[in-house]
Amino acid sequence: MNQSLDVVLVTHEFPPERGGAGVYCQELAEGAHKIGISIELLAPKGSVTNNNCKTTTLPWAGSQSWKSSIQLFLFLRKFLNKTDKKVIIHIADPGVCVALIRFSFLFPRETQFMVTIHGSELLKFTRNPVKRFFFYIFLSKCSIVHLLSKFNYENCIKLFPSTKAKLKVIRGAPSRVVKLEPYSCLKKNRLPNLVLLCVGRIHPRKGQYELIKAASALPQEIASKLKLVFVGPIGSQSYFSKITKEYQKFKGQIDFKGDLPLNDLRVCYLNADIFCLCPTVQKKSVEGFGFVYLEASSFGLPILATRTGGVEDAVIEGKTGLIADPNKPGELIEKLLSLVEDKVLRKKLGENGKLWAKQHSWENIAQKLYLEN
Repeated sequence: MNQSLDVVLVTHEFPPERGGAGVYCQELAEGAHKIGISIELLAPKGSVTNNNCKTTTLPWAGSQSWKSSIQLFLFLRKFLNKTDKKVIIHIADPGVCVALIRFSFLFPRETQFMVTIHGSELLKFTRNPVKRFFFYIFLSKCSIVHLLSKFNYENCIKLFPSTKAKLKVIRGAPSRVVKLEPYSCLKKNRLPNLVLLCVGRIHPRKGQYELIKAASALPQEIASKLKLVFVGPIGSQSYFSKITKEYQKFKGQIDFKGDLPLNDLRVCYLNADIFCLCPTVQKKSVEGFGFVYLEASSFGLPILATRTGGVEDAVIEGKTGLIADPNKPGELIEKLLSLVEDKVLRKKLGENGKLWAKQHSWENIAQKLYLEN
């Protein structure tokens, strides 16, 4: 990217709503600011932004609807007409990406775009041949296409081979929950139960049902000593109902905490022994990377995951965690049992995970994305 350009980061997702795209935008904006990049956020009303970052509020609730896309197109066109700076528009979440897929061809030829592909876009926006064509038109107008994992990179090349020269694979990094001031609640190794923590919205893609089912299949004397802690909002009520029927079979304890403030989330990490997030294969949705795995590794937690999407860019099999085949429930049970029974293995994976997580920072991501050609 030309270093004389200012960055305008556009998103429909931003904290306090917690999700992968929102965390990405918040952390990247702060990381860019810290290394002196001129960046402005176009973020939804109610966003909790860093006071150091210039922010312009989008005066509507963003979505993937045609109405929202038209509103964003008109807003961006007006914004570009008013600014006297040379800017590059960074399209940073799927909702905004939809709008540009629909209307990028109406922007002047000299308008500069870049986009981040989180993962599910390559499934959702290519199923319809017309939408796939306009997705290609949009990617052709972008100078940089940022992909968070090798999985996304390989899929993008398969779908749009001519974009290869502009693709950049840059992994994510742990969120600010890792950087909070030390909390008064230290990790309690004296807890009677082994605590398995899962952080993610309650949704079929996140695999909470599969995790509970695997834990229920463990020998009763082992399962009874476990406590499963789930953090995250309910994204699918029908899926949550399915989970509640399954967890009645589990002989240990289960605690659904819902969405939590960062300090409370930090306490959950500090009090956990194993981090478990076991995504499943979905037709229209994929785990494109998994920032949360690096969060857990930062706290020294061994990881249990499944081999889907970009998970293997965040978790190193046998080094920071154990990864099971999502189509083999027996393998998930086996790897869960290994982590539960082997304290030495948990310690080794957790220590390796800390070192792995330290290799990733948002400042480095901003440097590679915005300043390195």
